[in-house]
Amino acid sequence: MADNNAACAWHPRTKEDSLFEKKFTTGELPVEPNRYHLVWGRFCPWATPVAILIDLMGLDKVISKTAIYNLRHSGIDDDWFFGASEMDKDPVLGTSRLSENYKQTDPQFGQRPTIPALIDVKTGKVVNNNSDDLMNELSTAWQKYFDTEAPDIFPNDQSEAILQLNDVIVKDLTAIPGQISTVTSQQDYEKLANHYFDRLDWLEERLATNRFLLGDKITQPDIRLFVDLVRFDLVFYYQSKLNKRRLDDYPNLWRYARDCYRIPAFRNNTDFQAIKEHFYQVSDDPITSLDRVLPTGPDESRWSAF
Repeated sequence: MADNNAACAWHPRTKEDSLFEKKFTTGELPVEPNRYHLVWGRFCPWATPVAILIDLMGLDKVISKTAIYNLRHSGIDDDWFFGASEMDKDPVLGTSRLSENYKQTDPQFGQRPTIPALIDVKTGKVVNNNSDDLMNELSTAWQKYFDTEAPDIFPNDQSEAILQLNDVIVKDLTAIPGQISTVTSQQDYEKLANHYFDRLDWLEERLATNRFLLGDKITQPDIRLFVDLVRFDLVFYYQSKLNKRRLDDYPNLWRYARDCYRIPAFRNNTDFQAIKEHFYQVSDDPITSLDRVLPTGPDESRWSAF
């Protein structure tokens, strides 16, 4: 089975990637309402935080977004489509494959296109496909377009702590399922799995006295952690053999995850069915084996039970 955690966004950075890492804070990109369009995936642990941030801060009024089709098309594992049919087009971009927009930026582009992808609507070009960049750039350069009631998710006096905690979550949680999919020994698997659960233990202790990761108010790392926790029981417990414990074996993490889920921007960008379709079914090929059958659980209603 394909490594779908890594495939949806993470890949080793190359020199060509600079074409897709333009920033607002450097002046490379103008901060202009209704000029940019985010392409994301409802299943993707790298793209979903950006979608949540846009809605949480009220940027959905000035930055549009489209979720790509959850499954790979039959026989095509190196591109993303905007619908079940190759004729389906993104209503804003007018393209049917994400690679078309990558090639607007680089006509020689021959890699697998990744999400998230921020696209300049005027040119159709992908201008940034780096999840970390987009989270930080949108948190800082677009403040004039935030809703007046939006939380301060990147306060200046906590910026260093936020960046450090982001790095911990990405390296110790988000990236590990993709790394596990490539292991070739019991030792390598156990090292990664133990590291993953050591980090969950650390976060469980941290949340014993805090409502959110950095205190009583939500900040950017909470978006990243929430997205990982949603996918833990749903996918990684089974598919990545990260089954030492379940999420509700951690009382503080389970309380915290459901607390985040109550926030509309978090809940509205959480699609349990899309996650299962992508990680288990993978493509729209006919299902002929158990590993591609969609599980009936876990019970999603438990996320709304208080």
